[in-house]
This record gives sequence, structure tokens and C-alpha cells, in this order.
Amino acid sequence: MEHSFEQWHAIFSISLWKKMADARIPKLLESSVFQDLYNGDNKFDLIFTELFFGQEALVVLGHIFNAPVVTYSSYGYDTEILRYSGAMNAVAYLPWKDSSYPTVHPSSLLERLDNALISFAVMLFNEYWYFPDHDALLAKHLPGPLPRVTDMLRNVSLFILTANTAVDGAKLFPPNVIEISGIHMKEPEPLDKDLERIMNKAKDGVIFFSYGSLLTTNLVRKEILHAYLSAFKELPQTILWKADSSYLNSSNFNIPENVHIRSWFDQKSVLAHPNCVLFMTHGGVSSTMEAIRYAVPVIGTPFYGDQKNNMVNAEYLGYGLQLAYLNITRESLTWAINTVLGDSRFKENIGKASKVFTDKPMSSLDTAIYWIEYVIRHEGAHHLKPLTVHMPWYQLFFLDVFVICAAIIFVVVYLFVKLVLFLCRKRVIGRKPLKPKNQ
Repeated sequence: MEHSFEQWHAIFSISLWKKMADARIPKLLESSVFQDLYNGDNKFDLIFTELFFGQEALVVLGHIFNAPVVTYSSYGYDTEILRYSGAMNAVAYLPWKDSSYPTVHPSSLLERLDNALISFAVMLFNEYWYFPDHDALLAKHLPGPLPRVTDMLRNVSLFILTANTAVDGAKLFPPNVIEISGIHMKEPEPLDKDLERIMNKAKDGVIFFSYGSLLTTNLVRKEILHAYLSAFKELPQTILWKADSSYLNSSNFNIPENVHIRSWFDQKSVLAHPNCVLFMTHGGVSSTMEAIRYAVPVIGTPFYGDQKNNMVNAEYLGYGLQLAYLNITRESLTWAINTVLGDSRFKENIGKASKVFTDKPMSSLDTAIYWIEYVIRHEGAHHLKPLTVHMPWYQLFFLDVFVICAAIIFVVVYLFVKLVLFLCRKRVIGRKPLKPKNQ
């Protein structure tokens, strides 16, 4: 496999969202749906959209319809959200979202240096390249004059983020940022009779294994699939594996009797069953929250995005282990499973996390509804924004103050050195003996 720059350091991948946006935003602006919306006689009290996923240009909807904008992030914070919500100074303790640094304990000096490098690079890239390009893109498709994308982002009224202290720790956000968690969770549906029978009969417990919906079974290397099946065969537990059974059967894999494969499971219902003792997951935020909600310890194999961060946090908080994809063998799987199931602390820790996760004054849905209606009632609720939303980046990080202080120190040191040299020179001249007169 060829190695790209992106594999060396995250700083080489900061243009990823711009590339995606460059491809999708023109198509969206030219679509009949957008044109009908733009040209129709429409009035809105509020615009609700997910902006920070390569879709920042959609903030123009607030300007078009003269309505406040509320944005939602399904993956929590990122550098852009911190910048335009006025919380950019949080990069001092919140790691870059795609990093493998946990958010639940202090970072080392090297980690903070790395985090500062990538966070500032993203901020400057967006402000001086990405968003100006999309200013021109909007100007090409919509009559002007239009505000800059950066100015419209600063005008966003409310940021609703998917997060919970049980998942990624406490964060110091301004009042215009609201965290919600588990909004997708409903009461578990009853299991079908066959699955209920399988789980009820599992006297040693059930291990649920799912890589989510994006990573299909045929994309997993065959030697790793064989490693999973070999490890599962040795376990007394019953395995429920969300996978493509037709692919596994057609590829002549030997499926052990304790492994039950389906293309889809009702994940919440499986995790909610009292016999579910372990969740093997890719570490997505929704899956992580469901595991915490139903107090099921995890073994995570992250692939991209916030998954690494979620699993590092799970490991640090003591309710899961992280197993890298390239390190998966029969032996490593057996060790990880036996470690989590054999140590009661994993279950105890996720039980504590579950209590934190579920202890709320109101549901996440009711919280979101309240604050959205609050923004409407207060005509944008711009009083919630801190002054940092509108501060230039060099003021935000005291760079102008540091430059002035450095200049003052330089001048003082320069004058002091000059004075010392002058006094030394004067003293040397004063000691110089007079020449004798010519006799």
C-alpha cells in the first residue's frame, strides 16, 4: 500500500474538507431543490443545519432568509466550532478531534505542541484559503453583495454538539454552545424470537461485534477475518456479529457454532439485554454512547475521525480497551477479550459512566428544543456569544501583546547594552596614559 502525506501527520490532511466541499457545494447550489428554495416566497423563523462537515457555505441560508442559524454537530467539537463559537482558547486542553490524545486528562508538552500546530494550521488555512474560495463560489451562484463566509459563521446563534462528560470529559464552553447526548436513543425494541432465544440461552454471556454501517465485511482483510473466527471459536460466549453472511459463506470461511451472523441487528436492543457482556466496536460516538447507556464494556478498533479519541478516552476511563486494526491477531483478540471480561473493574467503571450519562435535568431532545425556541424568542440570542467570536486570531492568542512586550524588552536590552558599552569605552579612555611631551 502506498503511503500518502496524510499518513505521516494530520497537518497534511487539513484540506480534506475543502476538497469535499469544492466537489459538493457547487452541485448543491445548482440543484433544483436549492434554486426552488432560493427563488420561492419562503420565510423562516430559524435555519437549522449541520455546517461543519464541509458544508460551511450553507451558512448563507441565514443571510438569504434573514433568520438566525443554529448548527448541529453529530461528532462534537472541532477546531472550526471552537473558533466560531468563541472557544478557540480550548485548544490548550482539547486535542485535535482526529488525534489519539484523550480529552479526559492533561496532555503532555509534546502533545500540546502537536495540537497547537494542527489547530492553528487549520484555523489559518480556513480563514485565508478555504473560506475565501467559497466566498467566490457563493458570489458566482448567488447575487450579491454577500458577507464573507467567516463573518456569517461568526453570526451563528447556537452550536448544539453531540457530547457527554462520560464520553469525552468536561469542557469549558461559552453559553452559545449546548451539549446533548443520546438524542437518537429510544426505548429498545423487543428482540425477535430467534434472537431472544439465542441471547437467553447464552449462560456465559453474549459478545456483540459490529463495525457500524460504513465499513463492510469485504473491505476487511481476510487474515483478520480468520483471526476473529479463530478467536471466537475458543470462547465460551455466544457471538453476535453484524457482517455480510453471504460474503463470509461464499469465501469459504469456517463459521464456529457459537457465532451468529446477520447483516443487521437492532444494536440498542442487543446491548440492553442483560446477557450482553461485551461490545466490540469501531468506536463511533453513537456506538460509544449506546455502550455507556447500557453499561456494556467495549473493545474498540478505531479507523478514522473521532473514533480514535473515543476509544482512547474509554481506555483511560477504564471501561474499554483499544485494539489497533493492524495489530489484530487471534492471540491479541483472545487477550483483549479475556482481559475485559476477566477484570470486574471494566464493568464497574462503565456502570459509573452510565449513571453520569443518564443523570440529566431533562432529555437531550427537550434540551435541544428549549434552546432552539430560546434563539427564536430572543431574535438570534446573540447576547450568548462571548467577545472572542469577533476577535482576530492574533488578539485571541495575545500575539499583539506578545509582540509589543517583545519589542519593549528588545529596546530596553538594546539600550542597556549600548549604555554598558558606552560606559566601558569611557572608562577605558579615561585610563589611557597621556603621551609624554617631545623633549
